[in-house]
Amino acid sequence: MSETIYGILGLLLLLSFSLNMFFLWYGRSILRRMFYVSDHISTLVEEVLAFHEHLNVLHEMEVFYGDETIGGLINHSTGLIETLEDFEEIYTLFDTEDERLYEEVNDDDTTTTTPPSP
Repeated sequence: MSETIYGILGLLLLLSFSLNMFFLWYGRSILRRMFYVSDHISTLVEEVLAFHEHLNVLHEMEVFYGDETIGGLINHSTGLIETLEDFEEIYTLFDTEDERLYEEVNDDDTTTTTPPSP
């Protein structure tokens, strides 16, 4: 009787260990994908902003001043920028520059709060 209980407990332990390892691997995989997407979306936002500025400069030139087609492109790029700003929280989630800044601030805090040695 006790052998069957030990056998069942061993199987449950093996199943639990296997599931935990799978979920760790899966979570790491998902985080890696989110970091990849976050990095590339921030690049996309920068390119859209540069395109918008380029259109504004082009629209202000004497040759194209008041052109309705360029004005429509400016309005369209403005709408695209607003849509991307709605997702700003997602693509800045894994911002490495903010992460480095946070680490520097924490490092500064630890160095200033430690008491001097006697």
